[in-house]
Amino acid sequence: MKSMDLFVAPDEEMIEIYRLSGHRYPAPLAYKKENEKIEATLILDGIHRWSAYKECGFKKIEAKHWKMEPVDYETNKIALLLEGARCNLKHGDRLSPRDKKQIARDIATSDTECIYTEEALAEKLGVIRQTVNTWISDIRARQKAGRDIIIIRLNRLGWTQDQIGEVVGLSRNRISEIVGNANFSEIDTLLSQGREMDYIARHYHMDIPFALFLHLEGRTDQEKFKELGWGLRTWDQWNFNECDERFGDDWPGRIPAQLVAHTLFYFTNPGDLVLDPMAGGGVVSDVCLVFERRCESFDLAARDNRLEIKYHYWNLKDKDWPTTKKPDLIFFDPPYYSKKPPPPCISSYSKEEYEKFFKGFFLLAHKNAKETTRIAFLNADWRDFQSTPALKEPQNNSITIFDYHRILSETGWKVTHRIECPLSSERMTGNEVQKMQDKRILGTVGRSLLIARRVV
Repeated sequence: MKSMDLFVAPDEEMIEIYRLSGHRYPAPLAYKKENEKIEATLILDGIHRWSAYKECGFKKIEAKHWKMEPVDYETNKIALLLEGARCNLKHGDRLSPRDKKQIARDIATSDTECIYTEEALAEKLGVIRQTVNTWISDIRARQKAGRDIIIIRLNRLGWTQDQIGEVVGLSRNRISEIVGNANFSEIDTLLSQGREMDYIARHYHMDIPFALFLHLEGRTDQEKFKELGWGLRTWDQWNFNECDERFGDDWPGRIPAQLVAHTLFYFTNPGDLVLDPMAGGGVVSDVCLVFERRCESFDLAARDNRLEIKYHYWNLKDKDWPTTKKPDLIFFDPPYYSKKPPPPCISSYSKEEYEKFFKGFFLLAHKNAKETTRIAFLNADWRDFQSTPALKEPQNNSITIFDYHRILSETGWKVTHRIECPLSSERMTGNEVQKMQDKRILGTVGRSLLIARRVV
C-alpha cells in the first residue's frame, strides 16, 4: 500500500500540494514495528504529509500512533492494511480501484481462516460487497477446497473430528458435514477423458497423493501397486534407486514410497494404524493415505503444508510418548549415523549416545505398543571408509545393522525379517570409483529394513 511502503517513491505532485497548501497538515499516523530485537517507528498513513513537512524544514513532526506498544508486522499485517486503507478513503492520495483490489487480495491470501468477510472488507475499502467478491472469489475457492481436502485427508488418516476441528478451527458438527458431503465423482470422468493425475490434482486444488487416494479408494493393495506402476516384489530384496516424486516433499533423507508400500503390504492390513516417529517429508503418511492405513506422524519440523505431521521432540529422559493410540506398525526411518549434522539431530551423537538413544526409544516403544505391534526399522551400515583402505579402517566408531539387531533384542523386540534395501551406487562418479579401487577402499551401499515383533 502506498503509505505503508517507504521504499516506493512518493508522488512528488502530491507532496507539492501539501507543501504549498498554507495550513497545518493533519498529523501522520505511525506505528512502532517490532521484529525480534529490532524496533522502529514507521509511517502507516501520511507519507506525503511527512515528506512535505521535511521539505518545509520542520525539525519535529507531530504524529499519532496506531498503537502505543510495538507490534509485530506479520501478526498485525491485515489490521495495518485495513487501517491504512481506511485513512486513504478520507484524505491524501486516494486509493485507486487497483490499489483496493490488491489490498483485498493480500488480505484474503493471508486470511486463510476466512475471518474477514466480503462485507467487512467492502466497508473498509469503500466499495460494495459484490466488487470484493469479484476480486477475491478465486482465492476463497482455493482456500475452501484446500481446507476441505485437509479435513478429509486427516479424517482418512484416522484423526478424530475433535482433533481435526482443533487444527482447522471449525466445530465438530461442521467437520462432520464436510466429511459426509465430500464428493469427487468427477475424477473418474476426467481420467476417462485422458486427463493426467497432476491435472486433476490442480483442478481440485489438492496434492497428488490425495487425488490418487480418491481414485484408488476401495481397491486391493495389489491393484494399487499395478495402478501406481510399481510392480510388487516377492523376495526379501527391495532395490528402489529412485524416489517416486508423487509422494512426500523434497526432503533430506527422503526414502522411496515403494519401500514404504511394500512394508505396509506385507506387515499391515487396510485400516491398521502406522506410527511414524520421524516423519521428515511425509512419505509414510502419503503412502498410508493411498493404501488406506491410518497414520500418526511426528517430527521436529512441523509445518503448515503438512498438518498431519505433529511436532514432537524425542526427549527420552522424560519417557514422553506423544499419543495414547497403540500402533500396529512403527515405521522408523531415523537419521543415519554420520557424526556430521549439528544438534539436535541424532546423527551428530557419539556412537555411545547414538546407541543409547535407540535403546531408550525401543524400550519406550515397547511400553506403549500392543502385543501384536511390529517395528519396521530402516538404517544403513556406517563405516569410516573415506580415503581409507579396507584393511586399515578404524573399527571403534563403526555402526552396522548387527548393532541395531542387538539393541532391538535387548529391548524386548525379536527380529523376524531382514530385507535388503540397498542405496544407489550411482551417486559416485566413474573417477571416484576408480580411485577407491586403486586404494582398495570398500564403500558401502548396504541398507537394511529390520522387521521386529514385540516380545511379551
